[in-house]
Amino acid sequence: MRSTAMAAGLILVCGAFAATATVASAQEPGASRVAPFEHLDAPRITLPDDVGEGPMRELCPDGTEMCQRYWDYTGFFVRNATIPTRDRELLILRTAWLSRGDYIWGRHDVIGQEAGLTAEEVQRVTAGPGAPGWSDFDRVLLRAADELHASRFVSHPTWAALAERYTEEQLVEVVLIVGNYTQLAMFQNSLGAQLPPGFDGLPAEGGH
Repeated sequence: MRSTAMAAGLILVCGAFAATATVASAQEPGASRVAPFEHLDAPRITLPDDVGEGPMRELCPDGTEMCQRYWDYTGFFVRNATIPTRDRELLILRTAWLSRGDYIWGRHDVIGQEAGLTAEEVQRVTAGPGAPGWSDFDRVLLRAADELHASRFVSHPTWAALAERYTEEQLVEVVLIVGNYTQLAMFQNSLGAQLPPGFDGLPAEGGH
């Protein structure tokens, strides 16, 4: 009788622990952002006098083979991505937020809304996949960006959830989009790319 009571108590404790773990998992915050730094207020390299305001491509001039190849590569993801544009923009905005990519955020805040994201959804990207209001698949996309940022690996559950909607080629595209915009944030942050007038950069910490 005593052993039966002990077993029942153990089941209750284990059940309570499992429930607590489920709640904790549901409330787990998204990936941590990169360490803060002071964004540059001017380019770090000398530019021609006639480049105008907000130069970016001039930071890596087309006159060099390295830069020609880089712009061809990074531009591909804007021109030729096959996943839905709204999905792409969620991945880019989450990557920009995690990477403190002010230039990327400023441009894709606008591009994302043109692709179908609402202004509220763009702001909600800062709160990550755990924020209320996302569809199940939006959460999967944001989680993929978080996992690639945190561990450079898309977990098996996230990969399987993406595969319910995407082809294998599109699964590869998800990884390359996040990787491309991570690299682009490094480039723009380190060289001091300045947003053109009329564009707002990253929202304040906390996002709303």
